[in-house]
Amino acid sequence: MDVVNAMIQEKPVVIFTKSSCCMSHSIESLIRGFGANPTIYQLDQLPNGHQIERALVQLGFRQSVPVVFVGQKLVGNERQVMSLHVKNQLVPLLIQAAENDKSNRSEPLNATSYPDRITLFANY
Repeated sequence: MDVVNAMIQEKPVVIFTKSSCCMSHSIESLIRGFGANPTIYQLDQLPNGHQIERALVQLGFRQSVPVVFVGQKLVGNERQVMSLHVKNQLVPLLIQAAENDKSNRSEPLNATSYPDRITLFANY
C-alpha cells in the first residue's frame, strides 16, 4: 500500500491503467476534456505493476482498471467516475483537487506552471 500512497501523493489526479484497456483511455480523455492533467501509470508497462495491482486490492479495490484517485482519494473505476460525471460532481472534485494542489505549492500558480488548471477553471 505504501507504494500506491507514494505514487498518488502531491498529484491532483492519478489514473492506474493498462495500455490495452479502452475504458482507461475513455476515462483519461474525459478527465483531460475538463482541463485536468492526470498522472497516468500503465501497470502493464511498469516493472512493479503486479505489486501495485496487489496494493490496490489491499486498498479495497477489486475491480479491473482504470483506478482513479482525485485529491489523493480513491474515486473508483469507470462506473464511479461516470456516476460522478452524470451527477455533476466530477468537475467540482477536480477543481477542489487542483485548488488543494495549488495551496501545497511554494511558488504561485500561473499559466506556465499549470496551464491545465487555467483551462479547468475556464470551462467550469
